[in-house]
Amino acid sequence: MNKELFLEEKYIKTKKKYRKIVTYVDGENLLREKHERIVSLLKQECSDSIFAKAYIEHSSIVKNAKAHMYNDIFLFFDVKDFFPSINHNYLIQRLYKELNNNGNASINSCSKLVELCSVNDKGLPLGLVTSPILSNIYMKEFDNIIYGKLKKLSLDNIIYTRYADDIVISFKAEKIDPDINVNIKECVIRCLKQVHLKSNENKERVYDIRKGGHVRITGINVIVENDNYRKLTVGRKRKDRLYNDVMSYYMRRIKDREKALSIKGNESFILSVEGKEYEKCYSENMKKVIKEYGYDSLHDMIKAIKY
Repeated sequence: MNKELFLEEKYIKTKKKYRKIVTYVDGENLLREKHERIVSLLKQECSDSIFAKAYIEHSSIVKNAKAHMYNDIFLFFDVKDFFPSINHNYLIQRLYKELNNNGNASINSCSKLVELCSVNDKGLPLGLVTSPILSNIYMKEFDNIIYGKLKKLSLDNIIYTRYADDIVISFKAEKIDPDINVNIKECVIRCLKQVHLKSNENKERVYDIRKGGHVRITGINVIVENDNYRKLTVGRKRKDRLYNDVMSYYMRRIKDREKALSIKGNESFILSVEGKEYEKCYSENMKKVIKEYGYDSLHDMIKAIKY
């Protein structure tokens, strides 16, 4: 199969650079159909890493943050160029181990699978439906090994999770111990090297939640309130954006399906983190505007949006 006939490259601008995305050509696409069958097979035959929180059913950035919310010290690591750096030979070995439990695979068949799901001899393409599940299979043994090494440090309530290329390690402690942090960093770097990956030093961080009163984990804020009570929040900026989007939608009086779905999706996410209490942050003037439209809450305004 000539994969080039079924794929196209696009470049998406991020904050600091352009990121290459490989997408499927619109219309009937035999390669996408094959990829979807591969994903279905891998879901049936491979078990998920218990430490992975991305690309797994019923998991999310919210659950990732919840896992750590009652700890005190947080260390953050980012895998440098994660998807482009995945080593095919190592991935083939990991696939073979996962699939050969039932005797349903050979090294040759695993090699052909990786080739079918790649565009180069290294890395997994961002945008293909197979890349997320293959990346988790690639990192599964890493997850188990690093957690085992972290447990040997005998820290109180040590928690390790990985959300794609974002690694979070947390534990309870009276204060930050530089020696412990160095040990953890060396452990992460060593384990990443074993799977042909590197840590992005520019994104390595250490936080003591008791000093700043909050910590941000994969986009979710953990806030410390009275008596060390912890809660999750999406942050004021996102809630203000939702409010402004709703007001803009009502002022234009034009039905815009795409914008309506975006508003409803954004609120659904905020509700999953904070519940209906998210509206407590809005000022009296903001609530007054909602009343002027004839609604008791922003939530009611959003429910009334038709498209």
